[in-house]
Amino acid sequence: FKDHLVSWCTKLIGDDEMDRRFMAITDVPGLRHFKKGISHVTQWTNSERKEMQKVFVALLAGAVSAEVLAVVQATIDFIYIAQYQQQTTETLKALRTAYDTFHHCKGVFIDLGVREHFNIPKVHAMFHYFEAIEQKGALDGYNTELAERLHIDFAKEGYRAATGGG
Repeated sequence: FKDHLVSWCTKLIGDDEMDRRFMAITDVPGLRHFKKGISHVTQWTNSERKEMQKVFVALLAGAVSAEVLAVVQATIDFIYIAQYQQQTTETLKALRTAYDTFHHCKGVFIDLGVREHFNIPKVHAMFHYFEAIEQKGALDGYNTELAERLHIDFAKEGYRAATGGG
């Protein structure tokens, strides 16, 4: 999401406009408020990416074309549906619709000069989600959140031990 879709959309509207839109989000419970925007952040946690996804479609409304917005919506739909704890025939149909919409509309990024191609491993991997879900069931347990959290905790402990800091 962040490495591709956000960067593509940022190329379309610019860092300043993207930051302005993130900063303009109303501060409400349940949503992270990006008070300084996002362009200054160099490393993102999975949690921060999820918070961005919650507002990204609405944030881009009026700044990008309907076709770009369709790609963004389809991508986020795909991400959310793929993470469902239970998958059914209906959810797989919705996942397929999101996938098909993404592929049908993605050329807009080439037309606008943002991308030269879509030979991207993560984009190709989307195709394999259907087979993986059919073979293994819901994929909600296949993410990096726990590993990220443990890495952060253990890295801090190691740093404190090495520097004698508290």
